[in-house]
Amino acid sequence: MDSSKSPTEYRVCVADTPEQLAGQVTEQLSQGWHLHGYPFVDLQFQSNGNGRQLSGNLFCQAMVRTPIAAPVAKATVRATPAVRPERPKVPATFRGVATFLAVLVCGYLIAEFLFFRSGFYTRYLEPESSTGSFERTFKLEKNRAPTRKKEVLVVGSSRLAEGFSAKLSDRYKPEDGYRFFNCAVPSSGARTFYYQIRDLDPQRNRYAAIAIPIDDFNDLDDIEDVADRVSDIRLEINRLRVTDIVPYTLSFTRWKSRREILRGVLFKGTVYQLDLADFIEHPTERLARVKMFRENAGGWGYDYGGIERNLAGLNVDWTTRHATYPPGMPEDQRRFLENVFFEKHLQRGRNRDFEVRWLGLLVDRYRDSKTKIIIFQPPRGPFPRPSPNLPWTAVDELRKRSWVTIIDSHKFESLEKPELFADHVHLNSEGRKIFTPMFVDAVKEVVH
Repeated sequence: MDSSKSPTEYRVCVADTPEQLAGQVTEQLSQGWHLHGYPFVDLQFQSNGNGRQLSGNLFCQAMVRTPIAAPVAKATVRATPAVRPERPKVPATFRGVATFLAVLVCGYLIAEFLFFRSGFYTRYLEPESSTGSFERTFKLEKNRAPTRKKEVLVVGSSRLAEGFSAKLSDRYKPEDGYRFFNCAVPSSGARTFYYQIRDLDPQRNRYAAIAIPIDDFNDLDDIEDVADRVSDIRLEINRLRVTDIVPYTLSFTRWKSRREILRGVLFKGTVYQLDLADFIEHPTERLARVKMFRENAGGWGYDYGGIERNLAGLNVDWTTRHATYPPGMPEDQRRFLENVFFEKHLQRGRNRDFEVRWLGLLVDRYRDSKTKIIIFQPPRGPFPRPSPNLPWTAVDELRKRSWVTIIDSHKFESLEKPELFADHVHLNSEGRKIFTPMFVDAVKEVVH
């Protein structure tokens, strides 16, 4: 039996007369019952002990039933999909739009403070990016325990990252009681030095000396306006405070650059957007690299020995403006060096003004400090440009500060040879071995 079908119910109507039976059946029909079969009227039998006999009484009976539902074929039954009622259209209002924008801005600001301004995201930066490299170098030095020796901080760009070895300095005359720490980061300049040292030494008493390079005491302008180098923000972004927003933004020279910088310092997430996109695309790889650099980068930097190649065979004649290149040097490298050596740039004093502004701010922080400030010119290249003999330079301005020591510009000129350089600006491993002890001795003469 199909349990899905409802059972049919029957009722029997009994009466003494046909009229009474008709009344009962009519009442049941009015309640939805149906007549089943045919009513009948018959004589009623009674038993007298010897058999049945007619009583003469009528026996009236009828049967009614509930209605039977028509069967439904299962194969034809299909569920009717739910239809979502159409949402009423709400007209845009100023209040509604303002509320939506407020929620959107608040959501971004919460993410900005939680992830970027809190410093949380800096722990997961691409280790070899410009920002990641700077932050790794900064934090290694910031979190380093004191050595109880005369500590010397060395800052600089890739020239010093390649040219100076803290490991070699530790092995050179260790009995003198000095420790040198190389915090040079590629692409750094005077503006970066200011924010880097300000945060490494907020009390101005951590170091016995701070050595700051100027690539060329002649303040030669290059094709690039260093004051308007927008890429600097990638190094300095985590060192900027709210009070730095206006002066930092105005330190760039073009309004287009200032708009970009202002957006970056107000919304730091815009500076990290490319790094964040790469992280989201390759999270497992990023986390593995971060872990690897976190555990090993300090040792890698300390043990680094420098570049092995050299430019032996290179010769530059500044009179005839002709260069002779090492045998086998690719043509593209020759063209590059040709431009480096002989391309003329209009000298407007932009580099000098930049150095005066930022190095002046930096050294003035140490006016009443016991820390020695040392300005020096590292080896410039295998064939430095002839000096234009400018009447006034950044070094001349810095020399006015009695607490600043300027190492003679000729101190390291003996190293400006092709065989000691890997390219037009970076010392190779052999040059690194010679420059490091020379530099250490020069600094010790100032600090003693």
